[in-house]
Amino acid sequence: MAEAIVGSMLWKLQQVASREARTLVAVNEDIRSLRDKLMWMQAFLRDVQPSRRVQPNELIKVWLQQTRDAVFDAEDAVDQYFVQIDLSRFPRWSRAVFSFFASFTTQIVVRRDLSSRIRLINERLEGIIVNKDRYRLGESTTIGSVWRPSSSTSYLSEKMDDVVLPLVGREALVNDLMDLLYKSSVNVENVITVTGESGVGKTKLVRTLYDRKQTLSHFDIYEWVSFGPNLSASDVLNIIIGNITDGEECEKDKIRDKLKEILKGKKYLFVIDAELSDSEWSRIFRMLDVGVKAGSRIVRISQSPPHKPPPPYQEKRIVVPKFDDKDDVVINLFKQTFLTYGRDELPEYLEKAIKRYRMKILENTKGLPLAVVLLSGLLRTKEYPNEWNIVFKHLKKMQSKQIDKILSLCFDDLPYDMKSCLLYFAALPVNTFIKARNIVCMWMAEGFLVPKATTVEKVGEQYLKELIDRRLVNLAPVGYDLPGHARVAVQSKVHAFLQLEAQEQCFVEIHSGDDIPALSDARCLSLQNHKDKYAALSHPLPKLRAILSNFEAEQEAPQAGEKPPNEAGGNGDGPCLYQVVRCCPDSSMRGGNRKKKQAKSCVQDLLHNSRFLRVIHFHGLEVGKELPGEIGNVVNLQYIRVTSCSLEKIPSSIDRLCNLQTLDVRGTMVRRLPDGFWRIQTLRHVLGDRLVLPKHVGDLRNLQTLKSIRPDYDGAHAWGSKTFTHMTRLLYLHIRRGKSQGNQDIFYHRKNKAALVKAVAILKYLVVLIIKAPTIPSEVFTGSNLERLQAMELIGKLFLPQNGILEMEVRNRLPNLKKLRLTETMVSQEFINQLRGLQFLSTLELTRNSFRQLIFQDGFPSLKELTVHEETLDKLEIHESALPKLRDLDIVSHSNERRVVIHGHSELVEHIKAEDEELSKVMNVIIPREDQVENNKERGAASRRGKLSGRRERELAVALQDRRRGGPQERAP
Repeated sequence: MAEAIVGSMLWKLQQVASREARTLVAVNEDIRSLRDKLMWMQAFLRDVQPSRRVQPNELIKVWLQQTRDAVFDAEDAVDQYFVQIDLSRFPRWSRAVFSFFASFTTQIVVRRDLSSRIRLINERLEGIIVNKDRYRLGESTTIGSVWRPSSSTSYLSEKMDDVVLPLVGREALVNDLMDLLYKSSVNVENVITVTGESGVGKTKLVRTLYDRKQTLSHFDIYEWVSFGPNLSASDVLNIIIGNITDGEECEKDKIRDKLKEILKGKKYLFVIDAELSDSEWSRIFRMLDVGVKAGSRIVRISQSPPHKPPPPYQEKRIVVPKFDDKDDVVINLFKQTFLTYGRDELPEYLEKAIKRYRMKILENTKGLPLAVVLLSGLLRTKEYPNEWNIVFKHLKKMQSKQIDKILSLCFDDLPYDMKSCLLYFAALPVNTFIKARNIVCMWMAEGFLVPKATTVEKVGEQYLKELIDRRLVNLAPVGYDLPGHARVAVQSKVHAFLQLEAQEQCFVEIHSGDDIPALSDARCLSLQNHKDKYAALSHPLPKLRAILSNFEAEQEAPQAGEKPPNEAGGNGDGPCLYQVVRCCPDSSMRGGNRKKKQAKSCVQDLLHNSRFLRVIHFHGLEVGKELPGEIGNVVNLQYIRVTSCSLEKIPSSIDRLCNLQTLDVRGTMVRRLPDGFWRIQTLRHVLGDRLVLPKHVGDLRNLQTLKSIRPDYDGAHAWGSKTFTHMTRLLYLHIRRGKSQGNQDIFYHRKNKAALVKAVAILKYLVVLIIKAPTIPSEVFTGSNLERLQAMELIGKLFLPQNGILEMEVRNRLPNLKKLRLTETMVSQEFINQLRGLQFLSTLELTRNSFRQLIFQDGFPSLKELTVHEETLDKLEIHESALPKLRDLDIVSHSNERRVVIHGHSELVEHIKAEDEELSKVMNVIIPREDQVENNKERGAASRRGKLSGRRERELAVALQDRRRGGPQERAP
């Protein structure tokens, strides 16, 4: 990874040279010399680095370490220059005056210091180059047999939400698990333990049944939790309680009582995907033993079989084995994972290639599904099948376990710029999902992404798609999901491999145990020590660039635009670094004032000593009521994420962070940000919980995300006509009323309404629009000009013109709308009819709109998912000419007279019968007249065939009897 560090450093030097082209005349020659040496060394590193797997060489290791140290020192010098020279540390009113005097004093000293440090680094690099020639490094005879990484990303480009890997060859296990889940007898096993080695597909097996509607309708409460190591039984059950209650916290000594209250008379399903000690499992069972309704199930997913649960629990174990390495199921799995989205079969030339290399695929995967998937992901990036032979030859030369060989080759084949991005997952706890958008933002802040004829975000998204295409990164299963909300993670064995690679390359320091390693040179620190969260912060960290903490993986209360747990089927994607509990005004940090002071002091010292920080991610780490003012001195900060219920205020010094791109304060009590913050021109993503967006903001043309914002309810500070004018590149807009305002209408003030109307008319790049308010102006449909809008969610009464809206008007104003969710909008059947012209609408959700009956007569040509959650719904009718592509129908109604009438739609009917037993009971199927005529013809033909065959059988029987009698007999007249 040294070559990736050099690449990042070259980009920084380019920035320095271009930013200070005039004032750095004296230093320019030294910078050019350093850049030339680094470019040469980068080329050499790329040539030598891959040989470490074929022939480990201690001299190469030493040389790489020295090169890495020299590059790090150069990075420190450049970052120190930016910190000292950046005039954003001073008040805005004095910048012009100060800059005049600083050009003769401070800046001269700073640039002279930079020049001397770069000169010393150049001398060190000269010595390293001399040692390279002296010890003849890179002249090994094995250099020709090493693996060369791909020079660019592959030609594959699947959509991020289209990659759903199949479950192949587990039909018998699925049936066994189905029987165990759905049996209602008191005497059957209520604990199901699914075990097997890492990579056999345990989670995939359970997930296949968990996501079925039959499972979700069978249980009253269902939750899926997965998490990293070191969590206690109390933490695990607190996560479950938080999911069920939309984020409520529970004190540890009241967990059992809270569970008894929640689960009383309920049938529940809990899936716990984690490695826990036997003692923690015993505590979980004791706290869950609260006399719940028969038929509840606890599913444990674990590599090593835990002890049996105590009475009255009864356990059934399912062992998931590897496939037989000579079985056709391995080849079938390989083919299924090789397929790109939208294709049902492989091209002929690929079928021939798979047949030709069949034995090599079986030999190298040894029946392990993970190995099959990874090998498929590697080979699908090779454009020509003859490249496969090179891959198998190299695997044969490698000396390690089979899965490790495939993992190493998959990693080594990545383009150089992409390796750092993948290694960043090593800094996250195992079994932890992270939002795709957030991991890309962190890559940006770290400097891993370099613009390549497109925006930095686009480069990061392309890298992430490539990693998913290669099957190195997994996409979380989702139901209703908005663009940009995809979550990603890596499989546990892949995570273990990445941690070894990252620590070998000094990429990240992970503090997860009692011992505190030497962290003075740490550049990326991941805090995972649950016993003492602040232990690693007790020492200065002067070279730190990124700090990540993730402790109790608590969940976020569902907000507008996110599926509530009881609708999405629980926490379908495991814990996420960007999910937190709901904050209450009186919430306080456990442990009293002593811990509060310790937390504040540690964070203060961190910001004071770590001036080069670019990424701060504090999850489960308390920071006090206000972030320390020292944060304004960390001028390189580009990414700030804090989830601390005690946090109420952001200091005004934050406006000095002229490089800040992302601020995420969801899960805190922060409701206002300093006015100066809204003038930071580099801002790209601002996420919070009912943040006040002021009337006047700066030039925010780079802003892409505004999540959960609201206007000031004071009329004098209401939004103005220019509030959104300079947000021309906004992609995601989420407006939400303040909780303390109750039913007070955001758009009651005409200025706020006018600002929204103007926003939907000028924000031409908007992709997601979410509005939650008591009343919503009709102009979001009638006055919008959102040609790129893909998802819209409206929560609140929609005021429409008396004559409604025209179908053609909706089609022209929202031509690319794919997902629409309407909640409590109180729209009519006529309004739903007017949506039928939306050509690309694929998902429609209607919730609490007071429909008594809903009829789809025609239109909706692309709709695939229809969800209707209406308590008063008596009748839903779908005609044959409507919804031709509908494949998923979900209806929730408490009406005793609920009926579902479907005309035709044979595939949909069969799917409902197979997946949703409750819905099929109230479903009436009306066969169209044409189909009835055709069916009658078929039945008539079958009947005639039956009569003819019956007559023929009788004739044959008579002939046989005659032969036995010696010939035909005369019959009596």
